[in-house]
Amino acid sequence: MILFFIYLPVTAQVIKVRGTVVNESGEPVERVNVINEKDNVSVSTNEDGKYAITVSNTGKLKFSHMNYTTEIVEVKGQLQINVKLIKKAQMIQEVVIQGKLVKKKKDPIIEPTNIEIHGNWAIVRTSISPNVKFNSFNRLVMQPYVYNETKKQKYLLKPMSIDGREYNITQTRMYDFDINKDPLSKYIVKKQGERVPYVDSLYMENSNDLWRCDAVQAVADYENILFADTVVIANGIVNPLRFLKFDFAGDMITDQAYYPIDEPQLRDDRAQMNLKFPIGKASLDMHDSTTVADLTLLKMKLKELESNQDAQLSKFEINGYASPEGGYERNRTLAAQRMEVAMKEILSVLSAGTKQNLKPKSSSNVADWEMVADLMMKDSLKSEAAEISEIIRKYPKSKDTQWKKVLKLPYYRLIADKYLPRLRKVEYEYQFKIYRLLTMPEIKDLYNRNYKELTKYEFFKLYRGEKNPAQSEVIARRALEVYPNFMVAACDLSAMQLKKGVADSKLLERFAGEKAPEQLNLNQVASLLKERRFSKADSVAHFLSDNEKTAKIKAYTDVLNHRFSEDNYKIVAASGKLNEVVMLLAMKRNNTAYKLSKTLSDDTAENLYIKAICANRASKEAADINANAMLYMEAMDLLKAAIEKDGSYKRMAENDADIIDLLKDVMGQNKNQAAGE
Repeated sequence: MILFFIYLPVTAQVIKVRGTVVNESGEPVERVNVINEKDNVSVSTNEDGKYAITVSNTGKLKFSHMNYTTEIVEVKGQLQINVKLIKKAQMIQEVVIQGKLVKKKKDPIIEPTNIEIHGNWAIVRTSISPNVKFNSFNRLVMQPYVYNETKKQKYLLKPMSIDGREYNITQTRMYDFDINKDPLSKYIVKKQGERVPYVDSLYMENSNDLWRCDAVQAVADYENILFADTVVIANGIVNPLRFLKFDFAGDMITDQAYYPIDEPQLRDDRAQMNLKFPIGKASLDMHDSTTVADLTLLKMKLKELESNQDAQLSKFEINGYASPEGGYERNRTLAAQRMEVAMKEILSVLSAGTKQNLKPKSSSNVADWEMVADLMMKDSLKSEAAEISEIIRKYPKSKDTQWKKVLKLPYYRLIADKYLPRLRKVEYEYQFKIYRLLTMPEIKDLYNRNYKELTKYEFFKLYRGEKNPAQSEVIARRALEVYPNFMVAACDLSAMQLKKGVADSKLLERFAGEKAPEQLNLNQVASLLKERRFSKADSVAHFLSDNEKTAKIKAYTDVLNHRFSEDNYKIVAASGKLNEVVMLLAMKRNNTAYKLSKTLSDDTAENLYIKAICANRASKEAADINANAMLYMEAMDLLKAAIEKDGSYKRMAENDADIIDLLKDVMGQNKNQAAGE
């Protein structure tokens, strides 16, 4: 085996260098070109700025990107090279084009009400009868707007302009017969009869807020505003689907194709061994079987580390001892010679490049007689050990005198045969860095010390193995903090949130879509529905496949976006009587909704309120005046009972076009009763 190492070729070690490329803000830089200049081999950094490339341990790596300055780094045997790139002064501007999925939908069912909610869209369909008069030389401008009373915010709708005949002729002449120069030209409408029809729509994030629609109207001549006023053109909303009950639990990703790769981590390891020398000689004792075995094993280990692309020898130190018999200076020289021989023999198996990067160190010492005394004390030779210690105490500064006195001791032969050989040795220690997979205890320890050093897989393994749900959520959030593009962690965290009844669609916003796994899109649709962002949920639901698992959530998404098919009705109706009643109201099947509402209990304010809506709608469709009156009185009683059970329903009724008329009569009835009492 020793002869084998003599003929090993001495070549530069090829190692695998890993690292991360970041910008000046510490953010990972994707698509950086990392080039091994010698072999012209290149790789690119991934979305986390990470790369891995094979290169000679004496080679160079070039890091280039069109938006950053180029960096060239000498490898010098390092297994990990992290680089920070500086942005160039001139940048190429990126243009991001965002597309929106548009689905062809059936014409919505419109009823003559104030504001009707279709998903997240408020549809204002009304007619306006101006309450001011203007002559042929005037212009009437109407600026409708929707006001969110919950958030105290105003949203402008499209304006209208109604021009008198002479005013319009004059305007045309003023703009050189090009009426398009008039900023209100595309909003000019013709007055037909006493009322002016108006239709517009507005996207609203939360349709459950309280809304109203007003309009500012102004009469002007060519120079001045003659009159201005604000009128209410729509008060209250029609939105029975606000009462629809749904709750969808989230799922963690189960397709292992999306799981993060188990990346090795760079870790320090070390080893220690002993080599022995014959008395008075600098050459290794090749007759000692332990020395031969240890030397052979050491060479094999060093060569193995050198050939391992994931390992890097980072330190090699040897420390030699000569035994204290004889002259001290001679022993010091002998110890130094032994270190030189040992170092040369051990490192003979390594290439010049490895040795250059390794920079080995050695030191030599002469063992003192106190070490002999310690060895004898351990063997229970207490009096002999004490006698040697006394000699050292008497002659502390003279190593040669100590030697001469010990030599005269009657048990010196025992010392020479048993203890001195144990002091003629070389102790060596070598350290090396190696990429290896961490054990779970090591992952937990690293997480507690500095979680930002964990890989994606280690985060994944840690939070999925955590039994405490709250702690598992904390770990997943930290994983996203370190790796913002960690799709699996985002999906799993979303599932944890939904399981608690909480939604955060921002977690999956960047990942959802055609290429996302089914479970992620399901979680995003569930989150968006819970946030009542029905239109956005509809866009994501488009990417869900048609199967038994997705049928229910797709049906609810359709219904909440006002698409009522028979299949959707059956799925929603199967979830409970209340949902079926609400569905029938949304579909304008008012008489059927009223009949079914009779089966709802009166034990909650919500049930009473919904039953009041059903009775009120049925009254408007009653065939005769008596039926109308009876149903209307029933609706009033139900609304009154709902408000008595829960006062918040009064505020809801003030903004509900299905119930506003009832509320006025209920409140009037209450005043009359109070006055009578």
